[in-house]
Amino acid sequence: MDTLETTHSISADTSHSELHFAIAGLWNEESMLVFLRDLARAAKPFMQERKSFAALGDLRDFVPQTQETAAAIQNSLLEAKDHGLQRFAVVTTSSLVKMQYRRISAGIEVEFFDEPRDAIAWLRSF
Repeated sequence: MDTLETTHSISADTSHSELHFAIAGLWNEESMLVFLRDLARAAKPFMQERKSFAALGDLRDFVPQTQETAAAIQNSLLEAKDHGLQRFAVVTTSSLVKMQYRRISAGIEVEFFDEPRDAIAWLRSF
């Protein structure tokens, strides 16, 4: 990764009940909360229909976050679980990001992958 600049993208695949996002950089708590609100807004169709859904997070250019930012992510994951999140596929090769996500995603079925295609195959294998 050449920069710590924050970027993100979000999309919903309604045909597979999946929320896909890519996030990069080092975030502060305030900007992370804005992103998480956008992510929740994208998941709203699944929640309104009371459908379970899966998420794919492309974190290849994400770095370990501060404790405050990680806590905001953890709260968002717990809320998503309460609203139907069943599985979470994380794409990253960073062992530090994996360690942080293992800690903050306790209680959620999460797997780690090097490539998005493998993550999608896992999400759709059940």
